[in-house]
Amino acid sequence: MKDKKRMLIPDNGWDIGAVESWLEDQAAEGWHLTECWGRRAHFQRGEPKRVRYRLMPFPDEFMQSKVEREALYADLGWRFVANRWDYQVYVCEDPAAAELETDPVAASWAWDRLLRKQRRHMLLAWIFLLTAVIWIARSILTAEYPVRFLMRSAVATGSLVLMTVWMAYWTVSDFRGIQRTHRQMAAGLPRAHSGNWKKRRRQAILTVGSLSLLYLIQLLYPLSQLGTSWGADLEELDRPIPCLMGWQVDETLTQADRTSGVCLMNPTFLTPGHYDVWDYYPGERKLINQGDVLLLSFLAEPLYREWQERIRDYAEGNVIELDDPGFDGVSLGRRGEDTFLVLWQGRVVLYVGAFGVTGVEKHLDEYADVLAQFQ
Repeated sequence: MKDKKRMLIPDNGWDIGAVESWLEDQAAEGWHLTECWGRRAHFQRGEPKRVRYRLMPFPDEFMQSKVEREALYADLGWRFVANRWDYQVYVCEDPAAAELETDPVAASWAWDRLLRKQRRHMLLAWIFLLTAVIWIARSILTAEYPVRFLMRSAVATGSLVLMTVWMAYWTVSDFRGIQRTHRQMAAGLPRAHSGNWKKRRRQAILTVGSLSLLYLIQLLYPLSQLGTSWGADLEELDRPIPCLMGWQVDETLTQADRTSGVCLMNPTFLTPGHYDVWDYYPGERKLINQGDVLLLSFLAEPLYREWQERIRDYAEGNVIELDDPGFDGVSLGRRGEDTFLVLWQGRVVLYVGAFGVTGVEKHLDEYADVLAQFQ
């Protein structure tokens, strides 16, 4: 049987009564507090006892008054155990010993400094929240291509959004608790020395678990992407890609005419398949493809509309939408001998830029068959 253990403290910063009640229940089971580190409390096994624990706020001049304070409390039957952030933890084994706080009005003076400090922390948290929300909104709205930006930064942006939501909940809950405690102390009501520590411990576990999950995502996602990107020469390609080659759409070209060609696949969280394909032929003729296989199909339409506006710029406004049963959307643009095509089918969006290569719009059926393989 082990003689020591560590436990997560059921503390949210202001419900001190719940922490005191928890420590007393642990002592009744034979586990006595020895020290606190961060969010964890360290216990030593001993004789089960009914004791009282009290968390007292640090005095203004802690180093100068520590000895005097401990001596005074010792005379009352209380022993210093550990420091816990903004508090000092004391324990008393004498059920007849006087309480450390006998005058609620005087006690409120000591607690007022701590409550003001916690309110400042709340204010700083809300400033952070507001700054984060503004940064997220501004980054998306000012991006040249907002959908593409969101797809590239989905993990970082999503983590920041979740952190913002979590901090909003935490700050609102804590602010209400701090205000309630402040009103009780200001009214001269004695501070409660009990509380629902099981509920607070569940909240502490949820807090630590949520933060740990966010940190793990930030750490492990980049590692999970190692080895998922790949590149290949088009002549050596041994896997399907969501596009057609120049020699497949232009009757004047053959596969042997190709001067160079490469395919790069670089997935992201929201785009499990992101293909960039360059296919070059003599006379500076080329076919440029960019295909996105999306994780979430509802992102396909906004991405398609974004590409639609991009080819509108490329084609100087000369863009039309075609009606084809094989696609959810088809946009065709022309500028001289160049053709720009955007295809949307299900969760796949493909951009095709044909420079000196003709006939891409005549092969919609073949494109539909190719994109169907990536749904």
